[in-house]
Amino acid sequence: MSTRCQPDSGSKTTTHATDPRSVVLPILPDRPKMKQSRVGPWRAGVLIAVHVAIAAHFVHWWTSGRTMTPLEPSESMEFSTQGVVNAGFILFVLAIGSTAILGRWFCGWACHIVALQDLCRWMLGKIGMTPRLVDLGPLRAVPWLAFVYMFLAPLADRALAGIPLGVTGTHLTTEDLWRTFPNSWPEAIATLLVVGFVIVWLLGSKGFCTYGCPYGGIFGVADQVAPLSIRVTDACEGCGHCTATCTSNVNVAREVREYGMVVDPGCMKCLDCISVCPKDALYLGFGTPTILAKKKVGAAPKKAAPAKAAFDWGRLALSAVFSFAALSVFLWHDDTWDLRFTAIIWVFSFAAMIVFRGKARGKPDHTLLEEVAIAAVFLVSMASFRGLMNGVPFLFALGISAILGWWSVELARMFYRPDVRMQRTTLKRAGRWTLAGGIFALTVVPIGWLGLSGFREQRSEQAERERLRAAAHDAHSRAVAEYNRGVAAAQAGRIDEAILAFQAAVDADPRSLPARENLAGMLSAAGRLDEGLAQYEIAIAQNPTDADNHALAARVLMALQRVPEAKTHLEEAVRLAPERADLLRMLADVQQAGGDATAAQESRARAQAIESAPR
Repeated sequence: MSTRCQPDSGSKTTTHATDPRSVVLPILPDRPKMKQSRVGPWRAGVLIAVHVAIAAHFVHWWTSGRTMTPLEPSESMEFSTQGVVNAGFILFVLAIGSTAILGRWFCGWACHIVALQDLCRWMLGKIGMTPRLVDLGPLRAVPWLAFVYMFLAPLADRALAGIPLGVTGTHLTTEDLWRTFPNSWPEAIATLLVVGFVIVWLLGSKGFCTYGCPYGGIFGVADQVAPLSIRVTDACEGCGHCTATCTSNVNVAREVREYGMVVDPGCMKCLDCISVCPKDALYLGFGTPTILAKKKVGAAPKKAAPAKAAFDWGRLALSAVFSFAALSVFLWHDDTWDLRFTAIIWVFSFAAMIVFRGKARGKPDHTLLEEVAIAAVFLVSMASFRGLMNGVPFLFALGISAILGWWSVELARMFYRPDVRMQRTTLKRAGRWTLAGGIFALTVVPIGWLGLSGFREQRSEQAERERLRAAAHDAHSRAVAEYNRGVAAAQAGRIDEAILAFQAAVDADPRSLPARENLAGMLSAAGRLDEGLAQYEIAIAQNPTDADNHALAARVLMALQRVPEAKTHLEEAVRLAPERADLLRMLADVQQAGGDATAAQESRARAQAIESAPR
């Protein structure tokens, strides 16, 4: 006798009369089919237009020989290190400022690396592969730490050295557009392949944004204070279409259920989730910023609280140690590591990581011990690959190191887990390695060889830098000693001895301007005018904004009866220091000697006005 389940009212049923064991089951109403995003084609068109604009920029440079400096956020390092404003700095400041109001829109709508990652995800989708983001634990802090290293550490270095942080100049056009880009086409292509394609295949959609992009590091912070965010109305039925269509790895359905808005700083405002919502329950609107969002009461079913205090403290400790070590490795490559300096920027960096850690949380993919291994391999890889081939690009090293951090744990799992998968590829099944698993394991040979080679090159370069630094220190010490001897001889009237001492100081340290200027003065005083002038010219080339050297060179030129050249130097001196009456009077004398009495009279009048002005 068959057993029948009574369906709910209104539900459809099905029976199999020929099978005495048949069961009549309720058939749930069909869920609405997920719509295609209407925004996707528009965003693709915008990203294509971005690449067209990049190509047009290069064409303009090739055809005209001069163009605007690169519209690339990394160009902002010129401001961080030297205080120089360029086009890339202006773009980056505007992007950060707008993100603090509109949310993280720049990545999704204007970034060429995001376009490459989206293209890779689309291509993988065409062959039935949808990459899932792999949680690499502590490596989520890498984008922020990379931003601190590239842009904030140089500013801190200047501030601690007492150098003003204001604008020192502008650099809006250039004749060498490619100067700050990769040194060769193979290097550029390898970088784009790793950060735009390989990392998506292995670590999931937007893998580089999550684990490597320094610009995303600051955008993720600015996004959390933005009042504009994706929000939800009461019409939401929790169908999950929004999460399914999101290419930024955001669990939109869970976040809008728990917070009433998207709180993940990885949301790039692509708007696909809004477009596919069958109830039009999602919208882009102003309201409470993410950092102030509160979880709704009763938004999620209550569960027994797991004993995780030690678990959380362990990951917090790992995050602290990893962030300090990562900053140390970044600075070590530049030979600028210093314990005090690194500790200062680490305190700021780690505090910001705690404040802006984000509210989106999921179950970790790896154990705490595995996350320690991921962090350690990342650090070793950065130290190794940054030294390979005389230093690979920073972004390439970040991407490959994130991949290797994941790769090392997956390889280890193949020795102690019965089943291991890489995205949708099975590496080990029921305790036996597959062919793909064997190939995956064999990649340890070339990767290990490259890493070891890079580490050796890095150590060799560091040893050479240390040798050069020691030699420079010795030369500077000799230069200081000879300079002091020259000053003493000059004060005692021993001009020949002073010349020899200042010459020895210049030979030991050609960059010593005081020694060179004194050498020029002593040579001129000894009647060796041509030699003195040559030293003044070198000093001016080293520091063209020194008005005194221009004036002293003009005095020697007048003694040599080279009046036009003397006039040129004095005009430059007056331009550099227009408030100095003594320079104007010297210029007047030269103008008078050159037969220009009217100009001489004007210069004397200006000098008189300066001297008569109240102080």
